[in-house]
Amino acid sequence: MTGAMRVTAFDRLVVDSQAYRLTEKTANGCTFDSTAAPTSTLALRFEELRSLLRRPNVSLERDYFLSQRSALRSSTNVDAIGSLPGHIRSEVAWRHSYCEAFLQLEQNKEVQRSEQAVAAVLPDIEALVNKQSSAVQSKWLPARAGTNKAYKDPPCARTLLEWVRRFERAACSPLGLIPRTYRSGNHGARFSIEAQRLIGECLGAYLTKQRLSKRIVADMCASRFRAENEKRKEAGLPPLQVPSKRKVERDLAKLDPYSTYAQRHGVDAANRKFMLYEEGIEASYPMERIEIDEWRVDLMTILAERGALDHLTSEELVLLPRGRRWLYLAIDCATRCVVGMRLAENPNCEDAIALLADVTRDKTTLAVAAGCQSEWHHFGGLKTVATDLGAAFVDDNFSTAVFDAHGLPETPTGGLPQLRARVERIFGTFGTNLAPYLAGRTFSNPKERGDYPTAEMASITDDALIQMLILYVVDVYHNRPHGGLNGETPNNCWKRLANEIGVVPDVPERMRRRAFGKPMRRKVTGRGVRVFGIDFTCAALRQFHLHNHETDVDLRVDLNDLGWIMVRIGEEWFPAIALQKCFEGVSFDEWQNTARQLRLKYRDEATLTERLVSDALQKIIAINAAEQQTFGAELRAVTPSGLRRAKEDLFLGLSIEPERDDVEALPAQDDLFGRIIPTANEPPPERAQVEVPDGSEAEETFTWRFDDE
Repeated sequence: MTGAMRVTAFDRLVVDSQAYRLTEKTANGCTFDSTAAPTSTLALRFEELRSLLRRPNVSLERDYFLSQRSALRSSTNVDAIGSLPGHIRSEVAWRHSYCEAFLQLEQNKEVQRSEQAVAAVLPDIEALVNKQSSAVQSKWLPARAGTNKAYKDPPCARTLLEWVRRFERAACSPLGLIPRTYRSGNHGARFSIEAQRLIGECLGAYLTKQRLSKRIVADMCASRFRAENEKRKEAGLPPLQVPSKRKVERDLAKLDPYSTYAQRHGVDAANRKFMLYEEGIEASYPMERIEIDEWRVDLMTILAERGALDHLTSEELVLLPRGRRWLYLAIDCATRCVVGMRLAENPNCEDAIALLADVTRDKTTLAVAAGCQSEWHHFGGLKTVATDLGAAFVDDNFSTAVFDAHGLPETPTGGLPQLRARVERIFGTFGTNLAPYLAGRTFSNPKERGDYPTAEMASITDDALIQMLILYVVDVYHNRPHGGLNGETPNNCWKRLANEIGVVPDVPERMRRRAFGKPMRRKVTGRGVRVFGIDFTCAALRQFHLHNHETDVDLRVDLNDLGWIMVRIGEEWFPAIALQKCFEGVSFDEWQNTARQLRLKYRDEATLTERLVSDALQKIIAINAAEQQTFGAELRAVTPSGLRRAKEDLFLGLSIEPERDDVEALPAQDDLFGRIIPTANEPPPERAQVEVPDGSEAEETFTWRFDDE
């Protein structure tokens, strides 16, 4: 896609920690000047800017230079809602629901900005917000009488008006709704300067080769203070406040772990304990409003993969489970282009967030895999994301993902589908224009269905269903004249508006992974963090391992590219690169297939060389590319079966040795399997080759886990 991007002078581009601001914009690209001396200029075509935003060291922060955002940063010290603790994120989402409901009523001229008027409609606003909360707490299960649910007391009219004003002063950023008490408390020193100096001297006794215990140091500190207070009494000075033993022990616990261990046990011992393994990696508008909704497909399908049916008899096919899938769909309101689709077994927040990730990326590979002749290049950044009151959309995690991608969730009042008319209408289009061609229709009601044998006629699998939906949307719907566009096709409308106005800027890749990546938590070791048998590291992780008392960190992983991940340390997110270079651009499915074959071939080994893994990956990728000529494996990622496959157990105990000169310096790993596989330059020892039978008996002996730990 080479259309224009809607970049403004208020946006900040950051490349390798260097900040730039837009100074000129043409039909083909943008020119940025650095904000710090010496001034440098960056001239980029739009396709170059899109490519740049996919690098881990690049970020585009929309509206950064707005005066409201500057004041907000100085008061909150937070740049993303996802960096806040969970209870604060929930508080912000709850406040945003109240503000959004009020602004909708105000827009419909149902309320004015006076406390009396707000108090009159406050019960209606509370009922709407509590309805959203109830949907979340029910976790998509049918409502049952007597179920206990928790609801927050509503704000008073004055407080609600204050929230709305703060929200608007922050240029409609959710950061303006962070509670002002978030960092409240007495964080100042409670001891005088003299007392703090004396405490510091006492703590020094702990940092010696004598290795005194914390209790002994606390006792020594109390004795030192008593002696000092006797001297001050003779000199006519007021006594110093004596610290408690618990105070001294807390201060000792705050000491730097590496330095403390080095002082007490020696530098060599500290280096062994905090061993680091380093690779020395040199670390790279349509879309103004989209509507998202979930729809239970008017079709009964076979709940199995297409390939699994090839060798079944007609009697066995009859016994297969059948059911109806849910379809998550996003549509761009300006052009009526579908910008994302995803099948799900049941409504859930995870698939809704995965749909957001699809909305922000080029989906032409999906179209090619489905056999489309047109491109599916409709994507961009998030601005306004309109949904209904579905439980997946009012979930705090969904709102946080939208916030972190610089979007703003909008949940119109329930019972008014006309507020989301575009996405509601396209589901009707599917039912009238596509479903009549498919076997297993459920129809809209029993009278319309008559004696049609829905279950007996069901013969379509998940893979085939998503393939047909993509074919219809990309090749048919996007290229047909649309009544809502005065006869213009959605494809032509997108192309025209993209050239005339521009698309909302792409979400930078590091922001995409932070907002939509698969959340995980891993233990930090000298090698960094291990995910799916792959080691990831960065400077921040190495410092965390040396100087932090915690051992686990939060991660975000893009299953489409295992070359790097995002790691949260404190309140900041950092890109961590795979130590093994061969994983750049490799998807989880490709690595999963490769790992399974390597496990079967080298079933007695725990550690594989990077060269061996790289060669196997290239073969798998070539086979996958050939398969996509007939049926794209790419489609499996947007089907329920694809989601299940991503939860298989495979990577426990797997270790990959990077190709490097000092590979012998790798720290020892306690894996469950045998010796290291020799490199290509060293012949393997004589051993019997493992023959894999046609059946699955060999695979059944393995119980590797998805979580690596």
